[in-house]
Amino acid sequence: MTLSGIDVATLAGDKLQIRLDMSQAVAAPKVFDTKNPARIALDFPGAKNGLGKKIFPVNRGVATSIYIAEAADRVRVVLNLIESAPYETKVVGDKVFITLNANRSQLANTYRPPNPKIPSASHPQITKSSANSAITSLMPQQTISGFDFKRGEKGEGRILISLANPNTIVNSKEEAGKVIVSFVNTQLNGNLAKRLDVSEFATPVKFIDTVSRNQETTMTVVMQNSLYDYSLVQSDGLLTVEFRPLSNEEKEVLEKSRVKYAGERLSLNFQDIEVRSVIAILAEFTGQNVVAGDDVTGTITLKLDDVPWDEALDFVMMTKELGKYETGNVTLISPLDKIKDYKKKQQETEAVVEQLDPLVTEYIQINYAKAEGFRNLLYGVDTGQFGNCSVRQARFNASGSGGGSSSQSGQNSGQSQQNFNPNQMQRSSGQGQGNNSSAADEKYKLLSDRGSAVVDARTNILIVRETAKRLEEVKKLIRKLDVTVRQVMIESRIVIATNTFARELGVKFGTAGTASTGNRSFFGVGGAGTNGNLATGTTTIKDGVATSSGTAANISTNDMLVDLGTSSTPYGALGMTLVRGADYVLNLELSALQDENRGELISNPRVMTSDRCQANIKQGVQIPYQTVSANTGPNIQFVDAVLQLDVTPQITPNGSIIMDLFITKDAVGAVTSGVPSIDTRNIRTMVRVNDGETVVLGGIFEGTNTNVLNKVPFFADLPGIGFLFKRTENTDEKKELLIFVTPKVIKDEITSN
Repeated sequence: MTLSGIDVATLAGDKLQIRLDMSQAVAAPKVFDTKNPARIALDFPGAKNGLGKKIFPVNRGVATSIYIAEAADRVRVVLNLIESAPYETKVVGDKVFITLNANRSQLANTYRPPNPKIPSASHPQITKSSANSAITSLMPQQTISGFDFKRGEKGEGRILISLANPNTIVNSKEEAGKVIVSFVNTQLNGNLAKRLDVSEFATPVKFIDTVSRNQETTMTVVMQNSLYDYSLVQSDGLLTVEFRPLSNEEKEVLEKSRVKYAGERLSLNFQDIEVRSVIAILAEFTGQNVVAGDDVTGTITLKLDDVPWDEALDFVMMTKELGKYETGNVTLISPLDKIKDYKKKQQETEAVVEQLDPLVTEYIQINYAKAEGFRNLLYGVDTGQFGNCSVRQARFNASGSGGGSSSQSGQNSGQSQQNFNPNQMQRSSGQGQGNNSSAADEKYKLLSDRGSAVVDARTNILIVRETAKRLEEVKKLIRKLDVTVRQVMIESRIVIATNTFARELGVKFGTAGTASTGNRSFFGVGGAGTNGNLATGTTTIKDGVATSSGTAANISTNDMLVDLGTSSTPYGALGMTLVRGADYVLNLELSALQDENRGELISNPRVMTSDRCQANIKQGVQIPYQTVSANTGPNIQFVDAVLQLDVTPQITPNGSIIMDLFITKDAVGAVTSGVPSIDTRNIRTMVRVNDGETVVLGGIFEGTNTNVLNKVPFFADLPGIGFLFKRTENTDEKKELLIFVTPKVIKDEITSN
């Protein structure tokens, strides 16, 4: 159960009702009261304070403030009173009502100081007075003669309030979806104390409730929603309170611009008022403890409309060259020179006290980082050069022969850890090393001159010897930075798609002389190297071969008249032997080749690494080649032809991943004079991708189209038989490189398993 809200309302018959809102239905609390000091206390067992602060000013009737105290198992709400008064409590569901009954005679006895001086030890009762008591003596009573409501052209809601005197002090604040405008020491005509329903005007304002009580008039403006901004402008006795509608983006920008000053807003208009009186008024509004020195003097003229009280106080101090020093809940206001002297003396005192404080030894277990890194931070040294990522990056950036380079890098890293000397780094810093990361920076140093820090590398424990105050800062730093680092899995697919098409058509034929065979002609069909068979008897042709039952002679045609066959081994050939006449044989061969080669070469390297740490994976061969030197003679060198993925991921706050990528896919190429070449394909880029999404890189496209025609002049151009004297060769080759990269953030649950 949680205390979620407090509301104060003035009822008829001089009654004051205080409502406590709980997060759930509540039983009747335990209630008790005291006479001196006058207080009413309510205990809620098993409850917590969900309001974010402990003190709430009331300053109505006999009630001055509400104080909330939270223990381990209960919440106590204390209502501070000017004097004892009869009261009633009632519980309705999740709400608790406290109703105070007061009469005019009781209110007339309210304590008011004779002048607006800052509270001091001689007037201890000032803490029980209302917030208006000090202000009442500074100005005469004011009056509100009337007010009206109008709608602006852009949907603004304007409340126009007519004031009898322009010096009226107006205070405004936002509370639980309402804007409360208070008029100090101001009376309201009786017919104006009512509720106005302005919800039909289509402005941010819904209701306006106006009441007057105890020399103060309060106007409570209930809003339609939280998307609004308001301002107060006071001029010539007319106060305009304007409520402007906002979009979500405008509301967000407005809230960011008001981070510096978060105090309640007020309006002041005074001529030649004493600075001490202004400070007293602001102190009463805020309920803070303010101490002003005797040298705070002079007068000031000010006109402030709708200004946060802390901003108003800063401007008043700036005009009079005053400064403030805050400690706890007390604010000291004095001239700037005295504030500087006071701060300087306090620093000197703290330095002396620190030198006298005993040293305490603390053993701090480092869970996720290296203890050496935290030790260097305590001495004001940048830890970038001591992390795993830096060592790994140095190994990656080393040249060709990776093994020796990696070993040397690891040795250097180990030596840098063992040879850590904070005194030497401090001397380097004093000699003006500038941005050298190995030099200590006194601005970021957490250890005092007496403190020290060492590391037990075996258990990863940081041993710190310091004062108790400094140790708290050290542990706060470690709690902030010793956290798990998220990991990223980077998966890539390298695709080399090829499409090769080749087609060749060719003809070759020749003739050879033979013995006399008479006037018969023979025609034979076969493959390459078809032979002609000539016979004087009966001849039969079967399966492309001529056979004779009589005397036969086998003749092969070897002398080519035209040789334009395909350059490579043909996939198909047609051979014909034609015998015409008695003394010659004609052998004809048609050859053809068509080759379609479509393929994909796919590589799938993947690697996992920590956020902002470089990772590398590669696989391939080392190609040897020989070099000759005059001193050493022949020497064998090696060059890498590898598939390599080199990536450094960075996880952004919104969950996307920025990757610094280098991907290469090398292969052995053509060999020239015994020296092989390397076909290189790589990409280097930086890209941002959402978690789990895939980005396509590369797209390098190569295309080769070749058309070759070989022919015999003149004869190739003859119609009908020209194809016998030509050869055609068509080649169409395409290659494309595509790289697919998919990063995935590894969840902590998966990592722990």
